[in-house]
Amino acid sequence: MNPINLFLEKIQKEKGTAAFYILALITVFVSFFPIIWLLFTSLMPAKDIYSWPPLYYPSPPTLTNYIKIIESSPELLLYIWNSIVVASITTLIILLSGGLAAYALTRFKFKGQKAIMLGMLAVSMFPHIAILPAIFIIFRSLGLINSYASLITAHTGLFITMAVWILANYFRSIPLDIEDAAKIDGCGPLRLFWSIILPLSKPGIFATGLIMFIFSWNEFPLSLVLLHKNDMRTAPVGISLYPGEYSFPWETISTATFLAIIPVLIITALFQKQIIGGLTAGSDK
Repeated sequence: MNPINLFLEKIQKEKGTAAFYILALITVFVSFFPIIWLLFTSLMPAKDIYSWPPLYYPSPPTLTNYIKIIESSPELLLYIWNSIVVASITTLIILLSGGLAAYALTRFKFKGQKAIMLGMLAVSMFPHIAILPAIFIIFRSLGLINSYASLITAHTGLFITMAVWILANYFRSIPLDIEDAAKIDGCGPLRLFWSIILPLSKPGIFATGLIMFIFSWNEFPLSLVLLHKNDMRTAPVGISLYPGEYSFPWETISTATFLAIIPVLIITALFQKQIIGGLTAGSDK
C-alpha cells in the first residue's frame, strides 16, 4: 500500500480513538458531576453555599454539616437503615424467585411460554402510581401498613419482572452442553440450577442484584404511602421532608443525600468487576 495512504489511515484511526476518549470523558463527567457537586456542597458552610458570586468548591472543606445533621437529625441514620433492610431483602427474594422463574422460562418448553414473557414485560411498563391505591387498600386490610413486609412485598412484585427478563437473557448465553452433561450424570432440575447454573451466572446475578437494589432504594411513592411513621420511613422519603414551607436548606439536604447514597457507592465499588462482567455477558457469543 502507498505510504501516504498508510499515514492517512493511521491519522484517521488516531482521530477515531481520540474522539472516543473525549466522548467517554464527557460522559463520565456528566454522570459524576451531580455526585461531585453534592459532595462539595455538603462540605461547605451555609454562608458559602448562598454566597454571591457562587463558590464552586469548598475552601476550606468542613465537616460541620455532617456533625450538625447527625446531632440534630439522628433519625437520618434510621432512614438509611430502613432503606438497607428493605432493599437487601427485596433483592434477595427477587434473585431467588426471579432466578428460578427465568431458568424455567428459558430451559423448559411449555405452551404459553412467550405469552408469559411478553405479559411480564407489559406489566413492568405499567405506571406504578396507577396501582398505588389498590396496593394501599390491600395492605391496610391485612394490617401490614408501617411494616417492612408490606414494602418488601410491593417492591418484589414491581421489580421482579425486569429481573426475570435480565436473568433469562443471561441464562440463554450458557451452553446447553454443560447442562446435558450434568443430566447424564443424574443431576435433577433443582440441583442443576443450584450447582451448575448459579455458579456460572454469578456476574449476571451480581449485576441484576445491584439494579434491583438501586430500584428498591430509590423507590418513592410506595415508600411514602406504606411506611408513613417517622421511625419506618426510608431514606428518599425522610430526606424529602427536610425542606420547609419557606426555606430550602441546601446544606442539610446535600449532606443527607450524600450520606444516603454511600451504601450504593460502596456496593458498586466492591462488586464492579462482577457487575461489568454481568452487563457485558453474551457480547462475545
